Amino acid sequence: MRAVWILGVPVVLLAHPLSRLSAQRATGPQADSARAFAVRMVSLLRARDAAAVVALYGDTTHYVHVENGVVIPWSQLSQMMRTYLATATSNPLRIIGEPGVTVIDANTAVVYVTHHFDPLEGRPAHDGVWTGVLHRDGGAWKVVHSHSSDRSPSEPAQRR
Repeated sequence: MRAVWILGVPVVLLAHPLSRLSAQRATGPQADSARAFAVRMVSLLRARDAAAVVALYGDTTHYVHVENGVVIPWSQLSQMMRTYLATATSNPLRIIGEPGVTVIDANTAVVYVTHHFDPLEGRPAHDGVWTGVLHRDGGAWKVVHSHSSDRSPSEPAQRR
């Protein structure tokens, strides 16, 4: 077992391949609370509650989001979220299946959510996956890093 630091958060690298870990459903109170966090986040996004969504993020000093391979710093991401959520007439986002969780330690987890957006205001429907590194801050989960990838609904999800 080896630990590395990613954005100021220690991440433990295990000897097992991640594909083997991801095939196992994490259980227990930590996994359940991280899963509930992801479901709550989607509910807040659907409700277009920008202030509540932004409050789900932790220390943003070193935070980055990677969107389809493009690094987006917190200042840009938060502005994009606030603008979109303030101007959209709806946010047709829904979770496909159940959020997956990998518990790293007592205060760190990775949550991954397969999602679908219906077409909206000239934008085509799309599916994708959002992955968030969560860190428990003051007893509450906070997003400290995230990544998302989109694909058209006609493209099947690829498992490796």
